[in-house]
Amino acid sequence: MKRLHGAAGLLIFMGTISNALAVDCRVNGGNWQTGNPNLRVPVMVTLSSDRQRIMMEGARLECMYSPGQGPAWGEDYWATGNASGTPWTPGPLFGNERAGLRINGSFLNNPVPSGIRVATMPNNRVVYPINITPYILMRNSPSNPINVVANDLLGMLRISSSNNWDNTRPQVTVTYIAANNFTVSPSTCTINNNNPIEINFGDVPQRALGSDPLTTPIRVNRRLNYSCPDGGIDSPITITYKGIQSSFDNRLLMMTNPNLGTAMVRGGAAVRVNGSFLTRITNSVGGDDVTFSLVRRAGSLPATGATSGSGVLVMGVP
Repeated sequence: MKRLHGAAGLLIFMGTISNALAVDCRVNGGNWQTGNPNLRVPVMVTLSSDRQRIMMEGARLECMYSPGQGPAWGEDYWATGNASGTPWTPGPLFGNERAGLRINGSFLNNPVPSGIRVATMPNNRVVYPINITPYILMRNSPSNPINVVANDLLGMLRISSSNNWDNTRPQVTVTYIAANNFTVSPSTCTINNNNPIEINFGDVPQRALGSDPLTTPIRVNRRLNYSCPDGGIDSPITITYKGIQSSFDNRLLMMTNPNLGTAMVRGGAAVRVNGSFLTRITNSVGGDDVTFSLVRRAGSLPATGATSGSGVLVMGVP
């Protein structure tokens, strides 16, 4: 009789392993994976249209009740979190930022509770979406830019399944990887209310162009205004002049005419391209006067015709 009991116990154990496979999932139409799959998916990192969140879009996660598992009336109940950890763990790039999950259209900031019902899947061979999208919340205070490079680790999503007929809890872990390069300041503070700063030098006589950004007569003055939506912020900040350097002077932004470049001058000094100057905001506002100057390569006479260039001013913290 002891041997019979031992055999029965072994059969029950094997049955439990089989029941734990009552789940099939895939991402982006790929192969179905059964059991407790660890999935990996590339996603696009983008800024939402309202500039409130950095979204990780493009992971089409789908699951279904595994055919041949359990009774005909069986159902799987998918929920956030699993035995491995919390529903969402941001990657190292976002470790100091606030994060969350958009679940079936609702935004839930971290800490997202485990056990939130995401989907119900009857035993009917129908494929159901798992509508979850991770995001990073923008700040209302100054912050340094985040540089995402394709293949960077963005974070890990954890979900699990229960059902209405046994106690097994299959789990799925999805690792999110960046599919694109993306640079963003995780802050809602703005320079000139995020409006483009257009610098039009007009018609410039060839021989009027100078070769020194501090003395060339071709210049345009602009006021830079800084603001943050939350009041009471007093902080030093940096303003970075980002772009592609000209081939002949690292203080000059490259123009379509190779013998021309544009400098940004503040306080009597030209700011190096991809360099920055230190300033501050007081009670959430601040500002600086700068000059943009058009400069020629020394010893050259630039060809006539239209020329253009583009750069970005980025607010950060020291």
